[in-house]
Amino acid sequence: MDKQRLERYTKEYGCRYTRRQKNKFLEVLHKEMAECGYESTDIQGKRLFSRANNVLYGNVKQMKQVIVVPYDTLEKRFWPTVRYYPLNGSKTISKSMVPLYVPAIVLFVVLFVGVYLVQPKISDAMAGLLVSSSMFLIAILLIYNLLHGFSNRKNYNRNSAAIACAVEVAHSLSKEERAKTGFLFTDKNKQYFLGAEASANYFHEQHKQPELIVLDCIGKGSCMQIGFNPQNRKLAAELAKHDPSKTTIECVKLNETMRSQHMMAYFKKAVMVACGELEGEDLCVLGTHTGKDTELDEGLLDRVKKMLLGYLKHQS
Repeated sequence: MDKQRLERYTKEYGCRYTRRQKNKFLEVLHKEMAECGYESTDIQGKRLFSRANNVLYGNVKQMKQVIVVPYDTLEKRFWPTVRYYPLNGSKTISKSMVPLYVPAIVLFVVLFVGVYLVQPKISDAMAGLLVSSSMFLIAILLIYNLLHGFSNRKNYNRNSAAIACAVEVAHSLSKEERAKTGFLFTDKNKQYFLGAEASANYFHEQHKQPELIVLDCIGKGSCMQIGFNPQNRKLAAELAKHDPSKTTIECVKLNETMRSQHMMAYFKKAVMVACGELEGEDLCVLGTHTGKDTELDEGLLDRVKKMLLGYLKHQS
């Protein structure tokens, strides 16, 4: 992996939470992909007050394979350990309830105690003003965190490393290979997965059904798995054959429950490459949504890159 490129997307443009941060990142990405001769297509998605801005690089009429990377970053969770299951959307949702709501409940309790128990007993005007101001600030923070959230500054594994890997793959392809390979960077990759939905609709409108290879949390972990949607086992197996380590990669069929609350629910012809640690039967990634997402295994990134290149070159 190019170290400058890796640092660019993990550090300099490693936080892509606000619209301004995303636009700055996309400016840099456009320049890098233009160096490879890629044309870009904006794919917009809208739902109520939410807007997704996806970018597809390549000629949609010619592309047969598309590398997909979720590029937006996460809100911060004020909890010591946050579990993410890249191949199991339902389990990710169930395990995120405590990190999401317990801190909010604690703040609400503090607010309640301050307003109804502490403040009435304060006779000093200055002390009362201080408590009132503190309670007002806590209320504002509570509402803001629930409605918008605070950006998580460190997002190396999810998914800055995948962006760097995808760009590296683009630069490693020949001109003929680039004509058949597209790169899709999706926005709004949580809750309604607006970016994935808009992208799926776009391909349908263009009457195209390319093979999609999604990269999610490929930066560290002792276990690599390839999740596949029903009827895509062959694609997963073919991709796994090009693993340069010659290690057996488990290909996992994503059932309806696993695809619930997951971007893979919108893609029919798709597989997802993910790394992490096994927790029972599920692949688990720790540290996302927190300041702990600062570690990468460059050897693992090179392995994923070579596997993708081997597969793409074999298809051309």
